[in-house]
Amino acid sequence: MKIKMKKLAERFEQLAQMLAQFFSGLSVIVIALLGLILLVRIGLELKVLVSLSLKLDAANNFYLIMDKIVAFFILFEFFAMIISALKNKGHVSITLLMGLGLTALLRNLLIIHDDYLDIILNVVGILLLVVGMAIYRHYVHQDSDQ
Repeated sequence: MKIKMKKLAERFEQLAQMLAQFFSGLSVIVIALLGLILLVRIGLELKVLVSLSLKLDAANNFYLIMDKIVAFFILFEFFAMIISALKNKGHVSITLLMGLGLTALLRNLLIIHDDYLDIILNVVGILLLVVGMAIYRHYVHQDSDQ
């Protein structure tokens, strides 16, 4: 009885290992496809940004141009995160994620103008992320995350 249980456990372990390898390979393929989609979106955002900047009334579209610039950088950071994930077999650096959150909060801060509570909450969120990044880099992950 013990021999049968041991063989069954070994077969289960082999099956689990095969499934893990399959899903790992599938996740790399999906991440690569997402990277290609983001690359196309970055190109489209850049095209819109250039066309807005070259218009004669670019000064009147200042907030729209700023919004497009920040959207471009957010897409670029997502693309950098995908490159990092592909290089590190699906693992993404926490500082990259914190930087992405910081960029998103800064974009939101540029967009909102009238609601002072939202402005204060965004500034507090930015402050917390910057302090968290500093603490993480200094105490937790000193040099290998650079």
